[in-house]
Amino acid sequence: MKNRSILQSFLCAFSGMAHILKKERNMKIHFSAAIGVVIFAMFIGVEMEDILWIFLAIALVIMSEALNTFFEELLDLLNPNYNKTVKHMKDIAAGTVLTASVFSIIVAVMVFGKRFGSDQSLTAVIVLFVYFILIFLLSFFGGEKSEKDKSGNSR
Repeated sequence: MKNRSILQSFLCAFSGMAHILKKERNMKIHFSAAIGVVIFAMFIGVEMEDILWIFLAIALVIMSEALNTFFEELLDLLNPNYNKTVKHMKDIAAGTVLTASVFSIIVAVMVFGKRFGSDQSLTAVIVLFVYFILIFLLSFFGGEKSEKDKSGNSR
């Protein structure tokens, strides 16, 4: 493994991404959306500085989905039976994808709004605000109590 050529290393990296794309429905959605956004941005003539924001958003979503898939597979390998802690770990990893996706929506609103002559800063702030409020509300009113909340002590 250590004596791989640079070409072999790149082929392994491409193979890993191809594996996720074949296996994960959400990665297919992310890739399709990314291709569509890039084509649309080129078609309407988005400025290069804004293209960089689009590429950053796409990279964050793709990387977070890849890491999410990695953690899911690792956790399933280490503990194939249902485990509440493993579920929480997977949910946290999925939350990183959600956060990156919300960021990408904000970038799209700002970049495309600007391109069409409309300042969408308020819309972007509202999207972020709603995201944070939903998480805040779920932390108080959704799901089960944490182990600390049940016993009064942390584990």
